Amino acid sequence: MALYRTDSTIPHFQSRDARSLKEYTTVLDLTSARPAPSARTHRGIAIAYGAVCHTSFAIGVGTMIAAMYFGMNRCLGRAPEGWSVVANALLLAQFPLLHSLLLSSFGVRILKRLAPTSIGARIATTTYVIVASVQVFLLFAFWTPSGILWWRADGIALFLLSGLYTLAWLLLLKAILDAGLALQTGFVGWWSVAKSRPPVVPPMPTTGLFRIVRQPIYVAFALTLWTVPTWTPDQLAVAVVLTAYCVTGPLFKERRFRHRFGDAFVAYALQVPYWMPRPRRPAKRNDLSIYEVPTDWWDGQTRWLRTLKNMVPARFAFFDPIVGDWRGLAVLDLGCGGGFMAAALAHRGAIVTGVDPSEGAINSARRHADEEKLDIVYRVGSGERLPFAEDSYDIVVCVDVLEHVEDLDRVLLEVRRVLRPSGMLLFDTINRTRLASFIMVTIAENVMGLLPRGAHDPARFIRPKDLVRKLDAVGLKVGHVAGFGPRGVNRRLDFVFGFLPTLAVQYLGEASYSLFDQTP
Repeated sequence: MALYRTDSTIPHFQSRDARSLKEYTTVLDLTSARPAPSARTHRGIAIAYGAVCHTSFAIGVGTMIAAMYFGMNRCLGRAPEGWSVVANALLLAQFPLLHSLLLSSFGVRILKRLAPTSIGARIATTTYVIVASVQVFLLFAFWTPSGILWWRADGIALFLLSGLYTLAWLLLLKAILDAGLALQTGFVGWWSVAKSRPPVVPPMPTTGLFRIVRQPIYVAFALTLWTVPTWTPDQLAVAVVLTAYCVTGPLFKERRFRHRFGDAFVAYALQVPYWMPRPRRPAKRNDLSIYEVPTDWWDGQTRWLRTLKNMVPARFAFFDPIVGDWRGLAVLDLGCGGGFMAAALAHRGAIVTGVDPSEGAINSARRHADEEKLDIVYRVGSGERLPFAEDSYDIVVCVDVLEHVEDLDRVLLEVRRVLRPSGMLLFDTINRTRLASFIMVTIAENVMGLLPRGAHDPARFIRPKDLVRKLDAVGLKVGHVAGFGPRGVNRRLDFVFGFLPTLAVQYLGEASYSLFDQTP
């Protein structure tokens, strides 16, 4: 746009000089205003940076894995004899020194200059990963081997050490996932520029491996250095120097975290050890206090709540064909939590009531219903004492509940009481098997952090035959049953759910009141 000024730097033009004024302002416009790069140009630059970033990252990591597996004995460096020690020392020093420098305020200014000025700040995380990947490649590709072999595993020792080496790298991958894969691999920077929006940086990591130690990435990387099946003086030098960096380098990172996150990081540091895990108290089982923590169930920021929400489509894939038309049916969502199932039921036209013992979850459900203008009644109450009259509902939906209640028999009696004649119970629960315990507790809670630690007690899981017997005792006969459970992960690395060909993990089912009284 043209720049017009009225101060003394603009010559005075009379009306007869209108043509001269036009020419003057045109020149001023052309000389003072430079068109900014277009969004399309930024997008092209960002995609190019992203391609370089992820390619260099893959090459750098692949080179490191292969070089250390062979004890740094097959690297490409060919420094002259007498100078190889100096060359290797420089390669070894440049990685931790420059790595730490670029994380300082001075280093961040350098990173911003490695891209066009208009996007330098936003794409800095991407340029950092590019530089770090090049550093890794230089160190592990151009190291000059000494030619001395101390020990190489073979036979069963080779098999075991190769397995440990692989596990150490998988542990490192898990730590990176817990810290935020997009940030650690440089995706955040270039993607934000490509989408013309500010970069979204993940919050301070405190879940997964970060519940065990504060620096799991550095711990896992150190393990990769010492689990190799080939040992040479070269591998020992690399292992000693980089392990020392893994122990001391994070101290500077934590100083930045204290400045950025303040009291939240201080509180976290008091609870979680820096580098070496310490014995932990056994987690409280069936700990439902998580539902009382003030949380917005619907904002998508809490991972375990995303996991619960991801179960909804698979549940309705089973329930919908059984019910057919939900419209006008009085449905009780027993143990509704923040309203994931209740909202889906309301969208299907059901007349929905939700009940849950957690006042915090009910408040979140009410807020969501108000925002979405959903006509849902939410009540605080327990399954053992439902605050409803007899014969009130056509259907009771009870998902992710039966394995948590204090008195299962009492809950089933209450379900039977509030159901109308010809009513139906739709449910899911977790099977009492070793596989279910491994997936739902060991993996989902303790390793991946998809569910809060201590949320489940395997002793409360319910075998299908036991549930059938208990339901039959209160006058509800089980009909269709189907296996249900995790089928994979989505792009946020959360579990997605669907039908399974086995009931060994979770199972869905329906039980009908009317069938109990039918005679042949």
